[in-house]
Amino acid sequence: MDLNKLVHQNQTIKIIPSLEDSLRGLGLNSDLDEETEIWFNQLKIKWKTWKKSPTIERHFDSFFQFCQDPFRVALVCIVKCDEPKDRKPKSLSYCILEIIFKWSQTNGRLPEETLKLPAYNIATQQRNQHFLYLAVKTYQLYTIKETVLPLVKDMIRNDNCKQASQIVIAMELFDEIPVEDLLFPLVLQDTPNLIDEYLSESPNQIQPFLLFLDRLLDKNFSIRDYAQKFIEENKIYNVKYDKIHYKPLGKLVARLCNKFNVPIESCKNLSKNRTTGGLRYLIHQRYVEHNLSPSVWDDLVKDSLKQSTDCAKEFVDMLAMYDINESLKWSSYFEISNDCLPHALQNLTIKDNPIEEENWDSTDNAAQNYYRLPISEENILIIDTAEKFDELISKLSNCPIISFDCEWKPSFGAAKSRMALIQIGTFDQVYLIDTLILNNKQYMGSWCRFNKYVLDNAEIIKLGFGVEQDLNEMKSLIIGLNNIKVKGEGLLDLGLLWKNLVKCGLSLPSNSDNGGNSLSSLVQTCFGLPLEKSEQCSNWELRPLRNTQIHYAALDAFVLLEIYKYLQNLCVEQHINFEEICNDVMLDRKLKCLKKNKVVDCLQTTKNIKVRTPMDVKILLEHDNAHLRYYLRYCGIDTTITTSHMLWHDTIKLATSENRLILTSKLKFSPSSRFSQNFILDIGKGSIKDQLLKILKHFNVGLQKNYILTRCIECNSTDVKYYSINDLKDICRKYNGGSHKSSDQIRRSASDNEDDNDYSENFLSDSEGEDIHLYKPFPIQDKWYTSSSGAKINMNQIEKLCASNKTSHICENCGKLYCDEEPLLKSIHEVIMSITNFN
Repeated sequence: MDLNKLVHQNQTIKIIPSLEDSLRGLGLNSDLDEETEIWFNQLKIKWKTWKKSPTIERHFDSFFQFCQDPFRVALVCIVKCDEPKDRKPKSLSYCILEIIFKWSQTNGRLPEETLKLPAYNIATQQRNQHFLYLAVKTYQLYTIKETVLPLVKDMIRNDNCKQASQIVIAMELFDEIPVEDLLFPLVLQDTPNLIDEYLSESPNQIQPFLLFLDRLLDKNFSIRDYAQKFIEENKIYNVKYDKIHYKPLGKLVARLCNKFNVPIESCKNLSKNRTTGGLRYLIHQRYVEHNLSPSVWDDLVKDSLKQSTDCAKEFVDMLAMYDINESLKWSSYFEISNDCLPHALQNLTIKDNPIEEENWDSTDNAAQNYYRLPISEENILIIDTAEKFDELISKLSNCPIISFDCEWKPSFGAAKSRMALIQIGTFDQVYLIDTLILNNKQYMGSWCRFNKYVLDNAEIIKLGFGVEQDLNEMKSLIIGLNNIKVKGEGLLDLGLLWKNLVKCGLSLPSNSDNGGNSLSSLVQTCFGLPLEKSEQCSNWELRPLRNTQIHYAALDAFVLLEIYKYLQNLCVEQHINFEEICNDVMLDRKLKCLKKNKVVDCLQTTKNIKVRTPMDVKILLEHDNAHLRYYLRYCGIDTTITTSHMLWHDTIKLATSENRLILTSKLKFSPSSRFSQNFILDIGKGSIKDQLLKILKHFNVGLQKNYILTRCIECNSTDVKYYSINDLKDICRKYNGGSHKSSDQIRRSASDNEDDNDYSENFLSDSEGEDIHLYKPFPIQDKWYTSSSGAKINMNQIEKLCASNKTSHICENCGKLYCDEEPLLKSIHEVIMSITNFN
């Protein structure tokens, strides 16, 4: 073959030698004599029939009797096999290596030194890691570490850290390769499995690697600058830049600490960052959300900073932005010198300005604003001895339905919190199990009985909210509960039940103005009042518990039973099969819609709401439903659209700020307590007619003839005016009088005024308007007229209307013309008229 014909005159060509040629260059004789060639051909034939079997082993026994250099012949046969890049354990090449290894171990034979480097090359030029490990053991490649080490470093420099890590593990080169040089590229490429595998094989490298990563978490150190320099110097590709940040890197360090049982407190920067983040959260809860009482605030600040006093100054700095007096109080408590305080606090003293605060410890506080515990204090029992616990297990084993919840101290710093309390509710009492006392090896038998007779008893329905999370915490933190199931028969999550009931057509009270997916949101939906959450983040490890803590813990468990009864009664009233849906939730079965909303049901849910006019309603459409904007605007309804990349919580914020209702094609729940779940409608995947009917009935909108076409369906403006024949002729006279712009000016103006026409191909449903051509915007031509309001009106269309003696509506904002014969307007008109009783 003439290579000159394959390339152009100024091109170069690189010829890569075959594996056999490369091995010859390393001194390996890759030729087989005649007898060995015959033996190898017979081996390949037998392999196709018998694979790995006694027949193959006997074939090898005959080979060992006459072969003088079996190690060399084995290498050559491996190269000549048909699977050079994928030597899996079931392949012939792997079988040859495995048999030669067993033979060498049985007969005490060692390979020649000249075969080790060729064996290394063969092992590293394929994809199977087990083959590499077996080749290292068979040919004792760990004896040529000095030769292999530069090759491994070249792999790292050439961005091949995956294979380099495998070779380091196989040949035990841990001490010769700095752990950060090998694993940090894997961090940048987000390959955690390879990192875990490497550290599992090299326990001595865990601590140095974690300390290296922890140094990067110093807030005074720029991770991005260091990583960018490292990437450029080592020529690393496929970098996941979103992972080069304090938060994802901190999560990686925490996960590795947990996986390899390394105390998180040994990573000082991670601990400091977590403590600082926790304190920032406490400040937000105290001064923005107003969810922390003074006692809870003091307890958590002291507990967070007792193990990390280095964060005290940063905490005082953050707090000074919200409360100068409180900041000075804590600077005095932690004995921070005046020179170390921020300038705003230096030389200041706490003002003697006492503020009368609420009595947060009083159970009567804010009784009108929050849902209260309906049982008396005598019905709340604290279980803190083995005798009480065993007696409780006996009682619970006879209860058909119970509720449970757990409490633990917020873990803002390094140390993981303990399970502090487990609440068990029945219909007449609440039991608070003090796990700080009972979570001990001596009570393991009681916990096993608790699991057997209560948790694992499918005859008892255990109600919870976020059941799986609570049970996972119990599983990991309670001695004797490490084998409990976290979902299945008998475990009913009310959060999931709530969502499934709504999907099946359950109508919730129309006056429940709340949102979110929390237990407090569900309580407000059912009973009109939310839960008081000031003790949610309190220090549950303090003893004795405050009265407010006891009432909060008891209410969190007991209210689950109240919700269960309420939803059950509501389903009976609305003819929904409550028990079947409960079973579906517990068994994680695919939801069956047991009830379809009927018109009478929709009317019942809206009978107390005043009928709205189109001007009273403002709609926010999700991007997938953008085609509906034409129909809603045609009816006079103010309608806007989200962008395709907008997140759900941003959609809620936009709807809240503009007082809009949200239409979505998939059921979603409001994440904000300020935005009612009733303001979100799942319109489904039906025809446009069905979707419009659903929207109008759900929000109780009455269409009126005088609102039709009062809003531009393109730009959403209400500046749409009716133009008679005389009005249109008047425009023609003005235009012909010379008041128009040049062609170039008009083109630029028209192009600047284009609207979001990218959705127009979706304005028709599957069932309506199939014979109508898709609407296309008017072509931009030279003949344009500028109205007194600045709108650009297409004169070609005006002249056509004048010639045919037809009237039109014109948007004074964007210049869009609407006449009865337009395909878009005609199809919309037909759909709207089909759902109204006016012409």
